[in-house]
Amino acid sequence: MHITTLFIWFILYSVLGWICETFYCSVKGLKWDNRGMLNGPYCPIYGVGAVLAVLLCSEMPNWWSIFLVCMAGSAILEYSTSYATEHIFHAVWWDYSNIPLNLHGRICLSCSLGFGLGGLLVLNVIHPQMIRITNAIPAYWQEAAALLLMAVFATDCALTADSLAAINAKLEATKKAIDSQISERYSAFVESTRQNLSDSLSSFKDKISPEEFRERRMWEELKKTVSTMNWTQLRALRSAVSFRRASYSDLGNKMRHSILFHRKKEEKNAETNDRDSLKIK
Repeated sequence: MHITTLFIWFILYSVLGWICETFYCSVKGLKWDNRGMLNGPYCPIYGVGAVLAVLLCSEMPNWWSIFLVCMAGSAILEYSTSYATEHIFHAVWWDYSNIPLNLHGRICLSCSLGFGLGGLLVLNVIHPQMIRITNAIPAYWQEAAALLLMAVFATDCALTADSLAAINAKLEATKKAIDSQISERYSAFVESTRQNLSDSLSSFKDKISPEEFRERRMWEELKKTVSTMNWTQLRALRSAVSFRRASYSDLGNKMRHSILFHRKKEEKNAETNDRDSLKIK
């Protein structure tokens, strides 16, 4: 079996996995949900899982052994991928904490059972068609396609890794900016407002606590940070489910919510403008 054929299978299964997961999550959430941590329409974990299932299970004699291997293999792959990405990028792309019988939110029994059934579907239904597709392509065209796909995939991985590293750096800088400025700016803000409004210092502090002022400063800093992000960084930030690093998990999650809020606001304004234009006509 040629390495180029395996790589083409990996890409095709990654795209198929992205289609299935995006469709499922979009229907479940009743809105478009572009899944995956990369920019392109593929989820590599599905490609890796499917190719490993083909390599390990093709010669197995019965369906239940295929099911057990795929179920156990998917759990190992999913847990190790979640662990690695979390420790490298301090973010997670799936979280099963709210699903019964989960392990650290990285894997759960119901999903592992589903992936076991998925392995049977791949080996018995999908992969025979995949073989027909690749067998119909001459070897030299397979090599050319594999090289092109590898270049695109590697570029996407590099851009995503760079974007996630930049996000972590921006979150750390935002946290330091908030921590270093909060005490000084709060005192100055209270004093300035006391003088302008002829209010007593103690009375005003009862109205605006340091925690409330910190929250305001946090959102101000987050708006500044978001405004400096490029498209790939915003895409990487939206793709993550949450940030688990304790020092700035709250900042990361608030930043994601800020982006989603502004996007919804822009969509609402666009709808309002469309309605107004129709009224004018």
